[in-house]
Amino acid sequence: MALVHDYLNQRGGAERVVLELAALFDSAPIFTSLYRPDSTFPKFREHVIHTSPLDRLKVDRGFRNCFPLYPAAFRSFGVLDHDLVISSSSAWAHAVRTAPGALHVVYCHTPARWLYGTEYLGSSRRQAALTPALGALRRWDRRAARRADLYVANSHEVRRRIERNYGIDAAVVHPPVDVDRFVARPRGERLLVVSRLLPYKRVDAIVDTATQFGIGLDVVGIGPSLEDLQARAGSTVTFHGRLPDRDVTALMQNCRALCLPGYEDFGITPVEAQAAGKPVVAFAAGGALETIEEGRTGAFFKRYDTEDVLDAIRRCDALETSPDAIAAGARRFSRQAFRERLLAVIGLRSAAREKAGRFAPARGLEPGFAPSRP
Repeated sequence: MALVHDYLNQRGGAERVVLELAALFDSAPIFTSLYRPDSTFPKFREHVIHTSPLDRLKVDRGFRNCFPLYPAAFRSFGVLDHDLVISSSSAWAHAVRTAPGALHVVYCHTPARWLYGTEYLGSSRRQAALTPALGALRRWDRRAARRADLYVANSHEVRRRIERNYGIDAAVVHPPVDVDRFVARPRGERLLVVSRLLPYKRVDAIVDTATQFGIGLDVVGIGPSLEDLQARAGSTVTFHGRLPDRDVTALMQNCRALCLPGYEDFGITPVEAQAAGKPVVAFAAGGALETIEEGRTGAFFKRYDTEDVLDAIRRCDALETSPDAIAAGARRFSRQAFRERLLAVIGLRSAAREKAGRFAPARGLEPGFAPSRP
């Protein structure tokens, strides 16, 4: 079998999913448009990575602006001669071509945000300039999506987007979270944000609140918004940049609460924080509504207003749920739960195809198959 991913040049939740899939199917090669070993998780060095010609171009900072080139990048792989292909996609990977009789499963983090949500494109002038290309890319994107045999969404929020944009009824399998690396501990004194620092992540809402009301805040992450956030931050806000997992774990286990201000498709960090026994202050939308329980494991705010955010922080402080109880709820998103659910939905689709007499079951899903251990 083979794995496909949009691009391996970041350290985000989607890349963690690919690592989990690579651990589950430990001999599977990974196909991706471009690979930057120093910019993503080091563990990818242990796997066979195939890249497209786009990998040879110096597009590191502006890789998202090269969108006209990505369809050709994935066509360059030709037809993947594997019985089972799993594409981890939030933009392009689902368009890879597979052999006749192969089972192509798309694990969808979201349909491409910038194709179906113009707020991600920037200024209205830029939106107007891109409109002709976007129409053609949407048609291409929908055709590519409908060639897949099975769509799996990472949340019910994303499942609704897949239905709306593609007309496809997707299964839901939440992403894997390494909950075992955390120990539930009492709350500390400082708030925590762990995020890529991009405008749509809305970290500014937390920085502004912490600055205005003198609240201690640690910010972990890098990105193009860093300088702006540093300029508006007060003395109670500390920026740590990118940190190794062990340091992020320590911050989560000792923080007051995690803050999740963005509109997330799922959101792995709030589950990690709960595994550490910490409640979450989150924007009331997207995947956060599936992982956080208001009044028990966190508190929501509905407006990007410092008073509204402060109110959510105070409600979070007032929660009486014990750290152990918060951590127990996070276990439903464990790595093992992900593996079992994903193999179940793929196995059902493979069995349905076999029963219909169309194809043999995909290798790796026949009776007696035992996936690699975590």
